[in-house]
Amino acid sequence: MNIVLRGRGNRLDCSPYINNWELLKKQFGKVDIPSVEDSYHSVIQGRIVEIGNIRGYQTYCPDKSKRFNDKLLAEIATLKECPPLQFSDYKLLRQIDVLWFKESGSNLIPQSAFEVEFTTGVWSGVGRMSTLLEYADVDFYVISNNKSKFKQVLQTLPIVQNRFRHIEAYLISELYSAELQLTQLRRDIGL
Repeated sequence: MNIVLRGRGNRLDCSPYINNWELLKKQFGKVDIPSVEDSYHSVIQGRIVEIGNIRGYQTYCPDKSKRFNDKLLAEIATLKECPPLQFSDYKLLRQIDVLWFKESGSNLIPQSAFEVEFTTGVWSGVGRMSTLLEYADVDFYVISNNKSKFKQVLQTLPIVQNRFRHIEAYLISELYSAELQLTQLRRDIGL
């Protein structure tokens, strides 16, 4: 097996590496390959952050080293640090997957909180977002592919269950695509 490189007759013989993991490790060192769930989690987080940016919110995401569209999530989010809020547990607040804030003078007011739950479960996400329950206008969203688990968790919290919404992950992808198309259309027609 050869890889053809630029230039005439320039090839790299790859046959010594076929099924030779020890040689690959020795040659290239340890390579961390994220799981499918981690990669998908980062994609959904990145899309939610970008949707918030398009809509004019200040956005925060705690996963600074994860990537979306070849950029670090830290580069996409508009806020580098999570703003402390008077009525919330700051430790929990800054662990929420994505937060959207509205500017009001020199203050940032939380508008939406998102938890992407593919591996950790709905309980942990609902628990983190619950630190914002004192803010009456905050919308809470759990993004997962398991609506029945979401319903099961919220049945145990009847007082606040109407504040939380479930979104299937594929719908975030569709919304992201629509937001990008709308943004391009606005640019194209100058409106």
